[in-house]
Amino acid sequence: MKQRTTVLVLGLTGCLLVAAGCTPEAEPTRAEKPVQATTAAPSPTPDARAELVAGLQRSQGVAHRYTVRGGLPEGQKVTGTGAFDPKKRRFQTTISVTGGKNPSAGSRIVIGTDSYLRPSDEKDWVHVDLKRVKPDDIFLRFDWADPTGLKAFTSSIVSVDRTDPHTYTGRFDPNGKDATSFLPVGAPSIVSLGARPSPFTITTDDKGWVTSIKVELSPSDGPKLTMTTTMKDHGKALKITAPKGAGEAADFYYRK
Repeated sequence: MKQRTTVLVLGLTGCLLVAAGCTPEAEPTRAEKPVQATTAAPSPTPDARAELVAGLQRSQGVAHRYTVRGGLPEGQKVTGTGAFDPKKRRFQTTISVTGGKNPSAGSRIVIGTDSYLRPSDEKDWVHVDLKRVKPDDIFLRFDWADPTGLKAFTSSIVSVDRTDPHTYTGRFDPNGKDATSFLPVGAPSIVSLGARPSPFTITTDDKGWVTSIKVELSPSDGPKLTMTTTMKDHGKALKITAPKGAGEAADFYYRK
């Protein structure tokens, strides 16, 4: 079996003072009673951004499954599925990029510091020891803190409105410092597209779990792109195991 690696996807609480009368010197007679305040203090306005960020962080912090669908530059499309358990350090994904000049597909399983890669045109898996991967190798390295790019997306949010009990809309900055690591969410990454702060719509379920993240991008040199990530099975056990018979990656992929 050939020893090789693969690129999966290049690719307030306030105080209200109410006056009892208009004339400071006046005192109520026996028949008079002090005027009572009839207007209640207004309720604090909910912080929609903080609320959404908390929901995103909570959803990322438990095991879950996800799917990815969306458009890419140059007429390409991305589809994929994945599963992530941050506590047990288990991750699995299969991604396909179709159309355009350079279609690609592949799968990846990561358990602790062991990564397994398999392109769609190969039957065998290749094992990569993440402890030995070069720090600057953007294709082989793996970030357990944010493998799907959800954390980077959350930090890029610049405005939020809550439109109903289960829907948030707003804008995020696709050109932030982590722009190349979260688009589309769930299947990073794409090189920054030069888009302005772009719209998103996020939905949650009755338990507050994030169930859908839809983002839109309007590149200066192409049509609008829409990318949607759905999430489900929050907190449920995942069965992710190492593939059998995986070969070893060549030594030149590692640090000397």
